[in-house]
Amino acid sequence: MHARISLFALVVVLLALVSLVPTLQFPSSEEVSTFIGPRVWPLSLLIALLGLGSALLLITWRDARRGTTYDDEPDAASLPQKAPAATQRFTLASTRHWWLIAATIIYTGLISMVGFLIASIAFTLVGTLLLGARSWRTILITVVVATLLMQGVFVMLLGIPL
Repeated sequence: MHARISLFALVVVLLALVSLVPTLQFPSSEEVSTFIGPRVWPLSLLIALLGLGSALLLITWRDARRGTTYDDEPDAASLPQKAPAATQRFTLASTRHWWLIAATIIYTGLISMVGFLIASIAFTLVGTLLLGARSWRTILITVVVATLLMQGVFVMLLGIPL
């Protein structure tokens, strides 16, 4: 297990390092008319990817040296007994990821029909419900904060009118 995790972490770090070269060639904030240049977002993601990949690699190497084992395979006695396939039900919880994918596809289509801001508000509402929020206060706060963040980032920071 250590070898697989180490290989994954190494690939993540190498991907971040290789992607760093073309990302640094993007124009900076001084070279464009917006407050945040096109280099900021990809560079932030690459720095996070490099940091987290390196941390995973170091933790995995440390655990391998200590002899820590990962018990990924639970014993048969601790596994829940599976019901026959005929009695399994499709519930919202068991199919939530499919509903979220469907909502994302619908959101993509809605952007061209009603515009980015309205489609994003609707997607935030549906996504919040699908992810389990039940209090209308929580749902309302989430939608309002997401709308303000979208407005702030695109209009104020990037200078893109919605």
